[in-house]
Parts: sequence; structure tokens; C-alpha cells
Amino acid sequence: MHILLASPSASPATLAAGLADLGLRCDDIDALDDLPSVLALSGPYDALVLRIDGSVRDLQATIADLRRRGLNLPIAVLCGRTPQPAEEEALLHAGADDVLANPIHLRVLTARLQALARRARGHASARLVCGNVTLDQAQHAAVVDGRRVNLTAREFDFLETLMLHKGVLLTKERFMTSLYADGMAPDSKIVDVFVCKLRRKLADCGAAEMIRTVWGRGYVAFEPSPTAVEAARSARRPEAAVDPVPRGWTRRSQVLATA
Repeated sequence: MHILLASPSASPATLAAGLADLGLRCDDIDALDDLPSVLALSGPYDALVLRIDGSVRDLQATIADLRRRGLNLPIAVLCGRTPQPAEEEALLHAGADDVLANPIHLRVLTARLQALARRARGHASARLVCGNVTLDQAQHAAVVDGRRVNLTAREFDFLETLMLHKGVLLTKERFMTSLYADGMAPDSKIVDVFVCKLRRKLADCGAAEMIRTVWGRGYVAFEPSPTAVEAARSARRPEAAVDPVPRGWTRRSQVLATA
């Protein structure tokens, strides 16, 4: 996920670094007046986080202005204190999608942002489905008919971006923005490499083709037909399948964080 964090009353660097450690790419600014230009020039973003330690009155006006400008991005407000019911009501009426109080566990904040981004795209849960491929954001696993596909972290993030935006044409630039921090991105041809590897790994495990190339423009995830799904299952390479996802499987990073 690509998040914009605006924090006018406190440095956003620590919070941005914490979210980045959990796999979110964060751009941060400290001036609310810069929001419209940053949103227009540095996106696209999956969510906007507004962090405020004092009065929420100015924030309410900022959110209402963004909505008047046509912004349909999920907006989460992170308050430095527990907001009064009237303040929370005003923020939600202005256009905020969620109002949270600090301190908040970063994993909880990440999960809330993922939920907001999913629902904005029409997904009701952390399990994204396309054909016979299921991507579980909570367990950080991609499975085909119950069997886990061996994906690297970058390949998983690439597939997640595709499935979150199923039916939407995504350019190479959009993928590069989602996958790499500023100054760390390789040549954009790496996108073609990701697509090639994903297609091979998914097909080997019996997944129907779900990634369509739009030449000269980018890639789009589409829903394969039932006939295509059955044909892909029949062509599955048994040696490519791995053991079913074990119960209670968690990301290695989560295990290390709690050790």
C-alpha cells in the first residue's frame, strides 16, 4: 500500500518509519496546505492519514475541502487524544472514513488502513479472490485451490496490487510507485519480469490466467471463466504444488517482532 501521511502538529517521520517496517510505503508532509498538490503530483495513494495532536477544527475544514475537490481516497484521522463525540461526529460528517486515538498499535493501524483501502475497491475482507487464486492479506499468503504458491515478498506485493485493483488498468509507473521507495527503484522493465514470474508460478500450481497485458499501457487483473479455471486445474504440474497452508501460519516478520 502507498500511504500519504500528513502531520501538521508533530514530526511524521517516526510514524512513517513504523508503518514502512510493516510493509506500507509512506510519503509524509507536515503542512495541510500542501495536501492538494501532493495528492495530485505524487500519487496515486491507497489511503490518506491525517495526524493531529490539538484541535480538530482545522482538520475538519481540510477534509471537507478535499472532498469538495472530488477526492475519493479513504481518509483516516489519528488524534493525539481521545476525541470528544461531537468532534468525532464532525470529522466523519466532513468526509473522514475512520477516526482513531493515539496511542494505537501500528499493526492495528495498518490493518485498519488495509480494510479502508479494500472496501474502497469493493472488497469486504482480507481474502481477495480472482478465479481459483486467493490472496490472504492477513496471512500474507497466495493460494491456488488451497495450496500455497511460493512467492517472494515483492511478487506477493505485485499480485496484491493487481488483485486489489481487479479490472483496472495499471501502468508500469503505478506498480513502481507501489513497490519501491524513492531512489531505490530499478528499471521499469522489472515489472515485465514480475508478470512473467507470476504467470509461470500461478500456472504451475493450476491457476487460470488472470493477468492481461495491454500493450504499451500496462497490465490488468481479470476474472477468468469457469472453463478456463477447470482447464488450468487439469494442466497443473504436481511437482510445482507445495503443502497446504498450515493452520496458524504467520509472516516471519510477525514472529520476529514478538520474539
